[in-house]
This record gives sequence, C-alpha cells and structure tokens, in this order.
Amino acid sequence: LPDAAKPLPEPEELKTNEQLYLAGLHLEQYRHATFEPEAYYLEGLKRDPGDIRINVAYGTLLLRRGLFERAESHFRRAVKSLTWRNPNPYDSEAYYQLGLSLMLQGRLLDAFAALYKSTWSAAWQDPGYFTLAQIAARLGNDDEALELADRSLVRNARNYRARHLKAALLRKLGR
Repeated sequence: LPDAAKPLPEPEELKTNEQLYLAGLHLEQYRHATFEPEAYYLEGLKRDPGDIRINVAYGTLLLRRGLFERAESHFRRAVKSLTWRNPNPYDSEAYYQLGLSLMLQGRLLDAFAALYKSTWSAAWQDPGYFTLAQIAARLGNDDEALELADRSLVRNARNYRARHLKAALLRKLGR
C-alpha cells in the first residue's frame, strides 16, 4: 500500500520559494478542502516580490476568481522580472495571462499588444493567436481575425475553438 498523504507544512515553515510555488500548485491541482494555495503564494511573494512563477501562478488564481485588476499587477510584475535582461523571454505565459486580464477588463488594444508578445514562445502561440483572433473579431477586423485563427491552427490543428471561430468568420465573410 502507498504511504498515507502527509499534510503540507504551514507556508512559513517551507524553506524555499520553490517549495512554496509547488505547494500552491499542488493545492490548486487537487482542490484541497482545508488548505488554500493563496497563503503559499503570498508567503513566496513576501520573500521575493519579483518571483516570476509565483506572480504568474497567483495572478492566474486571481484571474479565475474574477479579480482582473489585481491579477494584472502580478502579471506586470512577472513581465518586469522576465524582461530585466531579455526583451524576448524564453517563456511568455506572463504576457499571455496579462493579455487575458486586460481583455477581461475591456482594454482590448492593450490586451492585443500583450497577447502578441506572448506568441514569441512556441508554447503560447496556439492560445495567444486564438485570443488575438477573438479580439480582432470583436473589433470587427474579420480578415485579420481569420488570419490569426489560422496561425493558431498551424500550432494546434485540433483547437476546436479556433476551428469554430474560423468557420464563423468564413461564413460571415461569405466564404
């Protein structure tokens, strides 16, 4: 039989931000009934306010809770840390999440710029281009939206949301 699960130590008891980050992710993944990931993320940010992974994780948690402006500040902090020496970071999730938070606040042009930056890394091209296509469609730029949906499909041909958007755009354009 496997060993019984042991409860996580309190956030203050964990030694590193790595442990705090992983504890928070674990709690989110398994939706623990008695522990909140927020305490682990906040302890990590208390120790290092510029921690990229914890800012992105906590910002994403806030985003899911509908706290778009608070989430934005964490994504901006992550972007600031990411771009300290490199304007095109290896991982661009912070840009993607920033773009989502801006889009959900109705700041579509600001969102567009952040989302375009997220497409720098291959991992975020599919969702980045798809969300850009959604914004372009909302703004009435149907030809641009169609091109962006196609870019999303190049990265992930099974993105059914992008396929659906493309079909709707083609229908709207009479094609």
